[in-house]
Amino acid sequence: MNLKSASARAADWLVAHQRADGALPSRTPVVESCYKGMWSLHVAGHTQAAMRVADYVGSLLQADGDIPQPREERFFLDVHYLYANGYLTIGAHILGRFDLSAKLMSFVETMQNPVTGGFRSHGPGVPGDGRCDSVSTSISGLAALYTGRLAVAKSAAEFVHALWKNQPDPDTAFHAVTDSEGRVLTSEDAVAVAVRKAEGDWYFIGLPCLFLTALHEATGEQKHLDLAVELMDYMDQRCNEDAFLDSSCGKAGVAAAMLHRLTGTPRYREIAEQIGELLASRQSAHGYWAEEETADVSELDWSDLDMTAEYVLWLDLIGRNLAGAVRPGAGAR
Repeated sequence: MNLKSASARAADWLVAHQRADGALPSRTPVVESCYKGMWSLHVAGHTQAAMRVADYVGSLLQADGDIPQPREERFFLDVHYLYANGYLTIGAHILGRFDLSAKLMSFVETMQNPVTGGFRSHGPGVPGDGRCDSVSTSISGLAALYTGRLAVAKSAAEFVHALWKNQPDPDTAFHAVTDSEGRVLTSEDAVAVAVRKAEGDWYFIGLPCLFLTALHEATGEQKHLDLAVELMDYMDQRCNEDAFLDSSCGKAGVAAAMLHRLTGTPRYREIAEQIGELLASRQSAHGYWAEEETADVSELDWSDLDMTAEYVLWLDLIGRNLAGAVRPGAGAR
Protein backbone atom coordinates (compact mmCIF):
# COMPACT_ATOMS: atom_id res chain seq x y z
CA MET A 1 0.00 0.00 0.00
CA ASN A 2 1.33 3.46 -0.89
CA LEU A 3 1.70 5.39 2.36
CA LYS A 4 2.31 8.69 0.63
CA SER A 5 -0.88 8.47 -1.42
CA ALA A 6 -2.94 7.69 1.70
CA SER A 7 -1.37 10.66 3.46
CA ALA A 8 -1.99 12.93 0.47
CA ARG A 9 -5.62 11.85 0.11
CA ALA A 10 -6.31 12.68 3.74
CA ALA A 11 -4.55 16.03 3.46
CA ASP A 12 -6.63 16.85 0.39
CA TRP A 13 -9.77 16.03 2.39
CA LEU A 14 -8.69 18.33 5.23
CA VAL A 15 -8.07 21.21 2.85
CA ALA A 16 -11.38 20.66 1.07
CA HIS A 17 -13.25 20.92 4.37
CA GLN A 18 -11.20 23.63 6.07
CA ARG A 19 -13.38 26.37 7.49
CA ALA A 20 -13.24 29.98 6.38
CA ASP A 21 -11.45 31.02 9.57
CA GLY A 22 -8.74 28.39 9.00
CA ALA A 23 -9.98 25.88 11.56
CA LEU A 24 -10.36 22.22 10.70
CA PRO A 25 -13.94 20.91 10.89
CA SER A 26 -15.33 19.17 13.96
CA ARG A 27 -18.59 19.27 15.89
CA THR A 28 -17.09 21.75 18.33
CA PRO A 29 -14.39 24.32 17.45
CA VAL A 30 -11.63 23.28 19.83
CA VAL A 31 -7.83 23.27 19.89
CA GLU A 32 -7.85 19.47 19.82
CA SER A 33 -9.12 19.37 16.23
CA CYS A 34 -6.50 21.80 14.86
CA TYR A 35 -3.24 21.55 16.81
CA LYS A 36 -1.58 19.14 14.35
CA GLY A 37 -2.86 20.99 11.28
CA MET A 38 0.10 23.26 10.55
CA TRP A 39 2.69 20.49 10.70
CA SER A 40 0.57 17.96 8.80
CA LEU A 41 -0.58 20.22 5.99
CA HIS A 42 2.92 21.63 5.57
CA VAL A 43 4.53 18.21 5.04
CA ALA A 44 1.71 17.35 2.63
CA GLY A 45 2.54 20.40 0.52
CA HIS A 46 -0.60 22.38 1.40
CA THR A 47 1.35 25.37 2.68
CA GLN A 48 -1.37 27.95 2.06
CA ALA A 49 -3.90 25.88 3.99
CA ALA A 50 -1.32 25.45 6.75
CA MET A 51 -0.95 29.25 6.86
CA ARG A 52 -4.71 29.58 7.31
CA VAL A 53 -4.53 27.19 10.27
CA ALA A 54 -1.71 29.35 11.61
CA ASP A 55 -3.89 32.45 11.33
CA TYR A 56 -6.63 30.66 13.27
CA VAL A 57 -4.14 29.57 15.93
CA GLY A 58 -2.87 33.13 16.15
CA SER A 59 -6.38 34.35 16.90
CA LEU A 60 -6.44 32.09 19.97
CA LEU A 61 -2.93 32.84 21.24
CA GLN A 62 -2.62 34.65 24.56
CA ALA A 63 0.07 37.22 25.31
CA ASP A 64 2.00 34.62 27.34
CA GLY A 65 2.16 32.20 24.39
CA ASP A 66 -0.44 29.75 25.69
CA ILE A 67 -3.74 28.65 24.16
CA PRO A 68 -5.81 27.51 27.14
CA GLN A 69 -9.16 27.63 25.35
CA PRO A 70 -11.17 26.27 23.69
CA ARG A 71 -10.32 22.77 24.99
CA GLU A 72 -12.75 20.03 25.97
CA GLU A 73 -10.81 16.76 26.36
CA ARG A 74 -9.61 16.11 29.93
CA PHE A 75 -6.24 14.79 28.79
CA PHE A 76 -5.55 18.20 27.21
CA LEU A 77 -6.24 19.92 30.53
CA ASP A 78 -4.74 17.87 33.34
CA VAL A 79 -2.98 14.78 31.92
CA HIS A 80 -0.71 16.11 29.16
CA TYR A 81 -1.65 19.75 28.71
CA LEU A 82 1.45 20.58 26.66
CA TYR A 83 0.77 17.90 24.06
CA ALA A 84 -1.16 20.42 21.95
CA ASN A 85 1.29 23.24 22.64
CA GLY A 86 4.24 21.16 21.47
CA TYR A 87 2.68 20.26 18.13
CA LEU A 88 1.60 23.86 17.63
CA THR A 89 5.14 25.07 18.28
CA ILE A 90 6.72 22.64 15.82
CA GLY A 91 4.08 23.26 13.17
CA ALA A 92 4.41 27.03 13.39
CA HIS A 93 8.20 26.86 13.33
CA ILE A 94 8.60 24.68 10.26
CA LEU A 95 6.00 26.82 8.51
CA GLY A 96 8.09 29.90 9.20
CA ARG A 97 5.48 31.50 11.46
CA PHE A 98 8.04 32.64 13.97
CA ASP A 99 5.56 35.17 15.33
CA LEU A 100 3.74 32.14 16.71
CA SER A 101 6.51 29.64 17.40
CA ALA A 102 8.62 32.07 19.45
CA LYS A 103 5.72 32.84 21.78
CA LEU A 104 4.49 29.25 21.92
CA MET A 105 7.93 27.89 22.82
CA SER A 106 8.53 30.60 25.40
CA PHE A 107 5.41 29.44 27.22
CA VAL A 108 6.34 25.77 26.92
CA GLU A 109 9.72 26.48 28.54
CA THR A 110 8.02 27.95 31.61
CA MET A 111 6.47 24.55 32.26
CA GLN A 112 9.77 22.67 32.64
CA ASN A 113 10.79 21.41 36.08
CA PRO A 114 14.28 22.88 36.62
CA VAL A 115 15.35 19.95 38.77
CA THR A 116 14.12 16.88 36.86
CA GLY A 117 13.87 18.30 33.33
CA GLY A 118 10.33 17.00 33.04
CA PHE A 119 7.43 19.09 31.80
CA ARG A 120 4.34 19.71 33.88
CA SER A 121 1.27 17.59 33.15
CA HIS A 122 -1.36 20.11 34.28
CA GLY A 123 -2.15 23.34 32.53
CA PRO A 124 -1.61 26.63 34.37
CA GLY A 125 -5.33 27.04 34.92
CA VAL A 126 -5.72 23.63 36.57
CA PRO A 127 -4.68 23.11 40.19
CA GLY A 128 -1.89 20.56 40.14
CA ASP A 129 0.90 19.08 42.20
CA GLY A 130 3.76 19.71 39.80
CA ARG A 131 3.73 16.21 38.37
CA CYS A 132 5.41 15.57 35.01
CA ASP A 133 4.85 12.84 32.42
CA SER A 134 6.48 11.16 29.46
CA VAL A 135 4.18 12.67 26.81
CA SER A 136 4.31 16.30 27.98
CA THR A 137 8.07 16.01 28.36
CA SER A 138 8.76 14.29 25.04
CA ILE A 139 6.65 16.60 22.87
CA SER A 140 8.09 19.63 24.66
CA GLY A 141 11.60 18.25 24.23
CA LEU A 142 10.93 17.69 20.54
CA ALA A 143 9.61 21.25 20.22
CA ALA A 144 12.76 22.48 21.95
CA LEU A 145 14.85 20.50 19.47
CA TYR A 146 13.01 21.98 16.49
CA THR A 147 13.38 25.52 17.82
CA GLY A 148 17.05 25.21 18.71
CA ARG A 149 16.75 24.96 22.50
CA LEU A 150 19.19 22.07 22.75
CA ALA A 151 19.83 22.46 26.48
CA VAL A 152 16.08 22.29 27.14
CA ALA A 153 15.77 19.17 24.97
CA LYS A 154 18.71 17.46 26.70
CA SER A 155 17.24 18.20 30.11
CA ALA A 156 13.92 16.72 28.98
CA ALA A 157 15.76 13.59 27.84
CA GLU A 158 17.34 13.20 31.27
CA PHE A 159 13.83 13.04 32.71
CA VAL A 160 12.94 10.22 30.30
CA HIS A 161 16.13 8.33 31.16
CA ALA A 162 15.38 8.59 34.89
CA LEU A 163 11.72 7.64 34.38
CA TRP A 164 12.72 4.44 32.60
CA LYS A 165 15.50 3.59 35.06
CA ASN A 166 13.10 3.90 38.00
CA GLN A 167 10.23 1.83 36.59
CA PRO A 168 9.14 -0.46 39.45
CA ASP A 169 7.55 -3.25 37.38
CA PRO A 170 8.11 -2.73 33.63
CA ASP A 171 6.89 -6.23 32.73
CA THR A 172 3.49 -5.30 34.13
CA ALA A 173 3.14 -1.58 33.55
CA PHE A 174 4.88 1.46 32.17
CA HIS A 175 4.36 4.22 34.71
CA ALA A 176 4.39 7.49 32.80
CA VAL A 177 4.22 10.08 35.59
CA THR A 178 6.51 11.38 38.34
CA ASP A 179 5.97 13.80 41.16
CA SER A 180 7.71 17.17 41.21
CA GLU A 181 10.84 15.59 42.70
CA GLY A 182 11.10 12.87 40.06
CA ARG A 183 9.63 9.96 42.01
CA VAL A 184 7.61 7.60 39.80
CA LEU A 185 3.93 7.71 40.72
CA THR A 186 2.02 4.43 40.89
CA SER A 187 -1.22 5.84 42.30
CA GLU A 188 -4.49 5.35 40.46
CA ASP A 189 -4.61 8.99 39.37
CA ALA A 190 -1.32 8.69 37.47
CA VAL A 191 -1.19 7.29 33.92
CA ALA A 192 0.19 3.77 33.64
CA VAL A 193 0.12 1.60 30.53
CA ALA A 194 -0.82 -2.00 31.41
CA VAL A 195 1.66 -3.50 28.98
CA ARG A 196 0.25 -7.03 29.03
CA LYS A 197 -3.19 -5.86 27.97
CA ALA A 198 -4.67 -4.38 24.80
CA GLU A 199 -6.07 -0.87 24.33
CA GLY A 200 -3.34 0.94 26.20
CA ASP A 201 -2.21 4.52 25.64
CA TRP A 202 0.94 3.36 23.87
CA TYR A 203 2.02 6.83 22.86
CA PHE A 204 3.24 7.33 26.43
CA ILE A 205 6.07 4.98 25.35
CA GLY A 206 6.19 5.59 21.60
CA LEU A 207 6.61 9.37 21.78
CA PRO A 208 9.63 9.21 24.13
CA CYS A 209 11.17 6.70 21.72
CA LEU A 210 10.68 9.09 18.81
CA PHE A 211 12.02 12.06 20.78
CA LEU A 212 15.17 10.26 21.94
CA THR A 213 15.90 9.03 18.43
CA ALA A 214 15.64 12.57 17.09
CA LEU A 215 17.79 13.94 19.91
CA HIS A 216 20.49 11.36 19.22
CA GLU A 217 20.57 12.39 15.60
CA ALA A 218 20.95 16.04 16.62
CA THR A 219 23.63 15.51 19.26
CA GLY A 220 25.35 12.25 18.37
CA GLU A 221 25.02 11.19 22.01
CA GLN A 222 24.83 7.41 22.04
CA LYS A 223 22.89 7.10 25.28
CA HIS A 224 19.78 8.56 23.67
CA LEU A 225 19.90 6.07 20.80
CA ASP A 226 20.52 3.24 23.25
CA LEU A 227 17.42 4.10 25.27
CA ALA A 228 15.32 4.60 22.13
CA VAL A 229 16.35 1.10 21.02
CA GLU A 230 15.58 -0.27 24.48
CA LEU A 231 12.11 1.27 24.46
CA MET A 232 11.39 -0.02 20.95
CA ASP A 233 12.52 -3.51 21.90
CA TYR A 234 10.46 -3.24 25.08
CA MET A 235 7.31 -2.57 23.06
CA ASP A 236 8.19 -5.29 20.57
CA GLN A 237 9.27 -8.05 22.94
CA ARG A 238 7.72 -7.42 26.34
CA CYS A 239 4.44 -5.65 25.63
CA ASN A 240 1.13 -6.83 24.23
CA GLU A 241 1.07 -6.98 20.43
CA ASP A 242 -1.50 -4.18 20.61
CA ALA A 243 1.43 -1.78 21.03
CA PHE A 244 1.80 -1.93 17.25
CA LEU A 245 -1.91 -2.38 16.43
CA ASP A 246 -3.75 0.25 18.47
CA SER A 247 -4.72 3.60 16.98
CA SER A 248 -2.02 5.20 19.16
CA CYS A 249 0.81 3.20 17.54
CA GLY A 250 1.77 5.78 14.91
CA LYS A 251 4.53 7.39 16.96
CA ALA A 252 6.16 3.99 17.44
CA GLY A 253 5.97 3.52 13.67
CA VAL A 254 7.83 6.76 13.02
CA ALA A 255 10.41 5.92 15.69
CA ALA A 256 10.91 2.46 14.16
CA ALA A 257 11.44 3.95 10.70
CA MET A 258 13.98 6.40 12.09
CA LEU A 259 15.74 3.65 14.04
CA HIS A 260 15.97 1.50 10.94
CA ARG A 261 17.60 4.36 9.05
CA LEU A 262 20.06 4.92 11.90
CA THR A 263 20.86 1.31 12.85
CA GLY A 264 19.97 -0.82 9.84
CA THR A 265 18.06 -3.23 12.05
CA PRO A 266 15.66 -5.21 9.78
CA ARG A 267 13.09 -5.70 12.54
CA TYR A 268 12.60 -1.96 12.87
CA ARG A 269 11.77 -1.71 9.18
CA GLU A 270 9.24 -4.51 9.63
CA ILE A 271 7.60 -2.66 12.51
CA ALA A 272 7.47 0.62 10.61
CA GLU A 273 6.01 -1.01 7.49
CA GLN A 274 3.46 -2.95 9.54
CA ILE A 275 2.25 0.15 11.33
CA GLY A 276 2.21 2.28 8.19
CA GLU A 277 0.20 -0.28 6.25
CA LEU A 278 -2.14 -0.78 9.19
CA LEU A 279 -2.91 2.93 9.46
CA ALA A 280 -3.38 3.28 5.71
CA SER A 281 -5.74 0.28 5.65
CA ARG A 282 -8.00 1.95 8.23
CA GLN A 283 -8.56 5.07 6.15
CA SER A 284 -12.19 5.75 5.30
CA ALA A 285 -13.47 5.84 1.75
CA HIS A 286 -13.87 9.60 2.16
CA GLY A 287 -10.18 10.08 2.94
CA TYR A 288 -10.26 10.85 6.65
CA TRP A 289 -9.84 8.56 9.66
CA ALA A 290 -12.57 8.24 12.28
CA GLU A 291 -13.88 5.90 14.93
CA GLU A 292 -17.18 5.80 13.04
CA GLU A 293 -17.30 6.63 9.35
CA THR A 294 -19.87 9.17 8.18
CA ALA A 295 -20.46 11.23 5.05
CA ASP A 296 -21.70 14.14 7.18
CA VAL A 297 -18.69 16.24 8.16
CA SER A 298 -20.71 17.99 10.86
CA GLU A 299 -20.87 14.71 12.77
CA LEU A 300 -17.10 14.35 13.08
CA ASP A 301 -15.62 14.71 16.54
CA TRP A 302 -12.40 16.56 17.37
CA SER A 303 -10.71 13.17 17.81
CA ASP A 304 -11.46 12.27 14.18
CA LEU A 305 -9.75 15.44 12.95
CA ASP A 306 -6.90 14.84 15.38
CA MET A 307 -6.43 11.30 14.07
CA THR A 308 -6.61 12.39 10.44
CA ALA A 309 -4.03 15.16 10.79
CA GLU A 310 -1.77 12.87 12.82
CA TYR A 311 -1.84 10.06 10.28
CA VAL A 312 -1.15 12.48 7.42
CA LEU A 313 2.02 13.34 9.31
CA TRP A 314 3.05 9.88 10.47
CA LEU A 315 2.53 8.19 7.11
CA ASP A 316 4.69 10.83 5.49
CA LEU A 317 7.44 10.49 8.11
CA ILE A 318 7.39 6.69 8.05
CA GLY A 319 7.67 6.64 4.28
CA ARG A 320 10.31 9.36 4.25
CA ASN A 321 12.55 7.60 6.75
CA LEU A 322 12.18 4.18 5.14
CA ALA A 323 13.16 5.71 1.79
CA GLY A 324 16.30 7.25 3.28
CA ALA A 325 19.65 5.52 3.08
CA VAL A 326 20.70 3.55 6.14
CA ARG A 327 23.38 5.46 8.02
CA PRO A 328 26.92 4.42 6.99
CA GLY A 329 28.39 2.05 9.54
CA ALA A 330 25.00 1.03 10.91
CA GLY A 331 24.86 -2.60 11.85
CA ALA A 332 21.93 -4.93 12.35
CA ARG A 333 21.12 -5.50 15.99
